[in-house]
Amino acid sequence: SGREVGLQVAAYHRGKLVVDAWGGLADPVTGREVDGQTLFNVYSVTKAVAATAVHMLVDRGRLDYDATVASYWPEYGAHGKHKTTLRDVLTHRAGVPQMPEGVTPERMCDWGWMTRAIADLRPLAEPGTKTLYLSMTFGWILGELIRRADPDHRSLGRFVRDEIGMPLNAPDLWIGIPDAVEPRIA
Repeated sequence: SGREVGLQVAAYHRGKLVVDAWGGLADPVTGREVDGQTLFNVYSVTKAVAATAVHMLVDRGRLDYDATVASYWPEYGAHGKHKTTLRDVLTHRAGVPQMPEGVTPERMCDWGWMTRAIADLRPLAEPGTKTLYLSMTFGWILGELIRRADPDHRSLGRFVRDEIGMPLNAPDLWIGIPDAVEPRIA
C-alpha cells in the first residue's frame, strides 16, 4: 500500500546480485518513500563489524586478546577493571553493560565524554567472571581500543570505512555519518 514501514533487501548468489528490492516509507512524517539509496540504521550489527576490526588489529599484532584493556587505555582500569582483557570485552564478560550516569543523546555523540565516562564505570560483576551483554558499551570500548592501537589513531568509523567498507565495495557502511548523507536515512 506504500504505507508500510520501509525496508530493503538484497541477496547475492555466487557473487551476483539476484534480489534488490525495497518498499514502504522512509519518513512517515513527510511521506518520503524508500528507494535504492535509502540508508537504514543497523545499530547492533555494528558489534560484529567492530569485532572484525579488532580481529584485524590482532592479526596485525597491534592488539592481543589476552592483554588488559588498561594496557592500551590506562584510564579504563579504574574501579577494579584493571584485569579486564580484550577477550573479556569480546565475550561480553567485561562487567560494564550499563550506560554511564548522565548520558544524553548529545553526549552519546561526544566520543571523548563517552569513553571517559565508560572508563570510570564501576563493573556490575568482576570482569571475566560473568556474561553481561555489553549491548550499550561494546562499540565505545572496542572503538577506543581500535583508535589507540591503530598506528594512524583512526576512529572506529574511519577504520571501518578504510579497512572494511571500501575494500568490500560497501561505501554505505557508516559508523557515524557525514552530514551529506543524512537526508538518505530512513
